[in-house]
Amino acid sequence: MTIDPTTVNPTDTLLPMPRQIERLAGTATLPRELRAKVATDAHREATIRALEQLPVRVVPVPSGQPAFVDVRVMPGVTPPEGYLLTVRADGITIAACDPAGVRHAVQTLRQLLPDAAFRQRPPDDTLWTLPCCDVSDHPRFAWRGALLDVARHFMPKHEVLRHIELLAMHKINRLQLHLTDEQGWRIESTRHPRLTEIGAWRHESQVSHHRDAPLFDGTPHGGIYSKADLREIHDYAADRGILLVPEIELPGHCGALIAAYPELGAPPVRDPQVLSTWGLHDTLVAPTEANFALLASILDEICDVLPGTYIHVGGDESRLTGWEQDPRVRDYAASRGLTSAAAMFGDFMQRIQAILTARGRTMITWDDSFATQQQISGTGAGDDALIMAWRGADVARRAAAAGRHVILAPVQPTYFDYAQSDSPTEPLAIGGPVTLADVAGWEPVPPDWRESERACVLGVQCQVWTEYIASPRRVDFMLYPRLCAFADVAWNGQATARTPRVAHHLGRLDAAGVEYRPIAGPHPWQQGGTGRLRHRVPAPMQAVLALHAQAADDGRTPDAATYQNFGAPA
Repeated sequence: MTIDPTTVNPTDTLLPMPRQIERLAGTATLPRELRAKVATDAHREATIRALEQLPVRVVPVPSGQPAFVDVRVMPGVTPPEGYLLTVRADGITIAACDPAGVRHAVQTLRQLLPDAAFRQRPPDDTLWTLPCCDVSDHPRFAWRGALLDVARHFMPKHEVLRHIELLAMHKINRLQLHLTDEQGWRIESTRHPRLTEIGAWRHESQVSHHRDAPLFDGTPHGGIYSKADLREIHDYAADRGILLVPEIELPGHCGALIAAYPELGAPPVRDPQVLSTWGLHDTLVAPTEANFALLASILDEICDVLPGTYIHVGGDESRLTGWEQDPRVRDYAASRGLTSAAAMFGDFMQRIQAILTARGRTMITWDDSFATQQQISGTGAGDDALIMAWRGADVARRAAAAGRHVILAPVQPTYFDYAQSDSPTEPLAIGGPVTLADVAGWEPVPPDWRESERACVLGVQCQVWTEYIASPRRVDFMLYPRLCAFADVAWNGQATARTPRVAHHLGRLDAAGVEYRPIAGPHPWQQGGTGRLRHRVPAPMQAVLALHAQAADDGRTPDAATYQNFGAPA
């Protein structure tokens, strides 16, 4: 199906596309004062907030009064997050089983209106007309996530809130905030103030690609979200149907944590500081009783601030040789009968999981953790931590076959920090390309998976890591329009006319102020030029994925030096 922009009906351009939509004759026009009736008192406030996303003034009316919009929240009327939407010339009805379904119905209504509905201050002279139709809709996946890395490059709170608005626009319902790493700790701590005083900033940042000679900007970089900020971000996301998932990296990617509390590091660090370089580093958090007590206190404080269900603790890219060289770790291992680095890693992750379970949280890890524990036990079963599979379908299937719940987040095609094409006009990126067509054509669950394995898939997630993305403008450029196609995959799994609908959707992004990459290629001011953001020939994706697959089979982390040899010289 090709969409003709001169004769297009909005029902053909919805994104995500609903499961069922019937276009009817006629149109409806929203009145300037939208009288809205909500049948269920328990969800009245959430429903009114959702309706206020529409570009007219919402006026709640009591039961029995005439209304243009009638909303009913009734358990069982749809699957979770689903909705039934009816648009007629004389009014609109929404039926959903939960408030999330109402929010999704309102987002569909916004897309049926002129693009100006996505402006913060819609023009007064717009006629808010939409086609009559019947919509029956619900999502394919319960987990439709997006990761934003604020550890490498800090994003101010107002930009995170704006990011949440855009995710809600696309019916994404999970935001994973990557809050800690080698290069920064972004969470205020009053119990352990060195995390804020030392861990929140670095002296400078690497501005060269990993295959170039190291080059630094000489400028301090940092930032912190106060406890009040984090609560606000959490509540703002929850109001829009998005669950905030904090990520606290352990036992690797902990340079900022170890800079603040050097006693945590193994092997010991002589001059601990927040790192200014990207890539993999050798120092891990040492498993000792004193360190577990400190980690428990840190995690407890985070749980006090953020009341969500999940905490992601990383578990990825941990070079275990550092533990083998540390006498404190060897003593700890001997005391617990652990005879290998892999066994020590499994024990570490189980101790962290016990800390979180005691606080009512479910742990999430990257698939490295599963692969290492599978190496120990032979099965990887018997653990209820969620597995986020980034290294491809093979390790994801192994986790599902072991009965583990899996979130699919493979490098290809969900890493949106990778270049969007192999054109020399593209700006600096870590690798790639991951094209819009790659995302639009992705089938997350391969057809040869067994039904029992499919049942273990909770959903999908896209990622934007920010080593080479230093500003919110660059975040927009790297995310959009690829996130639009991803949202369609996550919601309905139907690969029908996805790219033409994305092209039409760009008008909504324009109205919302999103600095996306045009489908034909970057604007002149988005290109890398000839300076430090110039395009580099990226590492071939198939070679990178083969490296990840082999590492997953071996239960290890790829060596950083291997990456240096991929691709042509810069």
